[in-house]
Amino acid sequence: MKKLKLLLWITMATTGLEMMGFAMNESAQVAAGPQSVAVQNAEWNQGHLLVPVRPLIEPLGARLEWFPTEKELVIRKNDLTIRLAANFKRAIVDTPSRGEFPEYPDLPHREYADMGAPVQVLNGSVYVPLKFVAAALGATVEWDGPSKLATAILEGIRIQIKPSPSPVSMPGTQKLTSARMKLLSDKLNEAQNLDAKYVSAHYKSYFTERFIRTLIHDQGLQAAGRYKDPITLPEYTGKTAATFTQSAPLGNGLTGEDQYIEDRTVTLIWTGGAWKVERVDIRIRTLTTGFAEYAPMK
Repeated sequence: MKKLKLLLWITMATTGLEMMGFAMNESAQVAAGPQSVAVQNAEWNQGHLLVPVRPLIEPLGARLEWFPTEKELVIRKNDLTIRLAANFKRAIVDTPSRGEFPEYPDLPHREYADMGAPVQVLNGSVYVPLKFVAAALGATVEWDGPSKLATAILEGIRIQIKPSPSPVSMPGTQKLTSARMKLLSDKLNEAQNLDAKYVSAHYKSYFTERFIRTLIHDQGLQAAGRYKDPITLPEYTGKTAATFTQSAPLGNGLTGEDQYIEDRTVTLIWTGGAWKVERVDIRIRTLTTGFAEYAPMK
């Protein structure tokens, strides 16, 4: 009987301690206040701050799917779906049906939004425009000029983002400017149709000798798309090497649900006091229709 009483007393005491521990943990969580998350490696592009997508959206309660072949990502939170694609400024935003199509009651309501800067893959990470994505997920964004710190705030969650210096230190006179990228892009567009007799003389200020020989051998740049001005950031891969990527729509699929996109990745080297094209890689991918306007060539 004494053993039974002792066992009951131990059980009650243990339960009481567990209850006290739970209460203390709960109080500690309340006392801890807002959750703070730091995000590194933000980049400026066209006046918009780009941030790595996963550490931004997950604290805001969203889920991420990344499709590497298509370079398309899908962000979901409750009934909201945001579709983004690398090298494009436009976002596709789906919300529950508003009854626009009675014959398709489950078809979501779809809108398109200009984010101001494109989604981009940098150093293997996907970067998205902070202001648009944070606002779409219900957060507000504050910018502190003196500290150069951006903060996304949502229901006690504070995500602090600070732009970081480039991993490759580049002298100011050697930085790849948007004007030079545009000029090289224009010359590459020209090189899709060229006269071999004038290639060396005409392009020696823009292309390396190796790339010129490739153009002559291939009878021009083998690409189908016509590219507009570059909108992505250059990515420095060394003191004298860099790349930038462009995308151009080729056409829509048979059902109209998909769109064919041609990507052009331009590899540059710094030689003779200027950035010149060393190599161009072309690939085709398929995206959800809507990221780019497509007008058939006449």
